[in-house]
Amino acid sequence: MSSIHRDLDLEKGLQAALDRGNSVWAVGDIHGYRGEFEEILERLRLREGDMVLCLGDLVDRGPDSHGVLSMVRDDERVFSLKGNHELIMSEALGGNSQREAFWANIVGDNATLDSMPGEGEEKWTRAEHWLEFTDALPTEVILDRFRLSHSGYRIDIPFDEQTDQDRLKSREVFLAEETPDPNRQIIAGHTPVQMLGRFGVEPPQEGVWKSKLETEDGRPAVVLIDTGIVLSELSHRPRISSYDLQTGRVVEVERF
Repeated sequence: MSSIHRDLDLEKGLQAALDRGNSVWAVGDIHGYRGEFEEILERLRLREGDMVLCLGDLVDRGPDSHGVLSMVRDDERVFSLKGNHELIMSEALGGNSQREAFWANIVGDNATLDSMPGEGEEKWTRAEHWLEFTDALPTEVILDRFRLSHSGYRIDIPFDEQTDQDRLKSREVFLAEETPDPNRQIIAGHTPVQMLGRFGVEPPQEGVWKSKLETEDGRPAVVLIDTGIVLSELSHRPRISSYDLQTGRVVEVERF
């Protein structure tokens, strides 16, 4: 698996959009729910120059990972970071038999393979073809006033010492007792906000989770936008959420 930490051209494009006054929408974990993703893009009413940045975990568990990947690849307005599920898919398809079993039977529940066109081995081959795209996804975006990654960051070491594993799998940034980055708001997915109680953090009653800590300019220091599209309990309102970096506005679509 190749590792792309940052995409400087993407960062320049996102920052230019913000500087022009355009919206840059961060979208939380999608997990193969193509219909809901299509609906949220429709509700965003994107204008010319607006951009969308998905925070990873495009695949697994939902019904159409292939469709979600195709949308992100083919829509010039839409970009994505890598999530831990793209990493697991890469490991599984790359010949790691233990990760293959873990991906197919536990984490992915065969949903990604099932969504690929064809039958039998052809599905596996089609999934392998996606690795050129998913392996090249960056694990972090750093802008003038924002820092985005799939899972957030560790809170015990400096940002420049953190690894892709930290940016893809950590569950710490919402536990910070001091503002992690005084100049940049951190936006992350990975941990469904409905599950924050397991970590001793009060979940939001609705919408996304915003830290009580603040950046130097008074914004919430951390915003979590994975709102549990894969959760089985309907009382949790499983949904996909998007967050406008320009205005802080939130747009959500509940699971169909």
